[in-house]
Amino acid sequence: MVLYMKKKIIDIEAHAFFRLMERGTQFGLSFEETKERSFNAVRNGKLSVRKHKSRKGKTYYHYFKDNLSFYVMCQEREYDDYIKVLIKTVIIEEGRG
Repeated sequence: MVLYMKKKIIDIEAHAFFRLMERGTQFGLSFEETKERSFNAVRNGKLSVRKHKSRKGKTYYHYFKDNLSFYVMCQEREYDDYIKVLIKTVIIEEGRG
């Protein structure tokens, strides 16, 4: 039996793009660093259990060692070969969630 993970193709909605820039600068992060951290949260695949849960999609969570938590709200559509992930918004908080 061969198990493999489908490749995730990640895209950012226009609204989320601007919110990403805005929220990242509040915490002293460049846009590239904020975008990469958001993508890492989705790639790691840890779902948020209790905070910032989305009714229409999934919320991925990742805590970084500089005391920032990223909550990435996404809508996903699964195809035969890959999973298309559309980032709807990103919430950045200080401390663990």
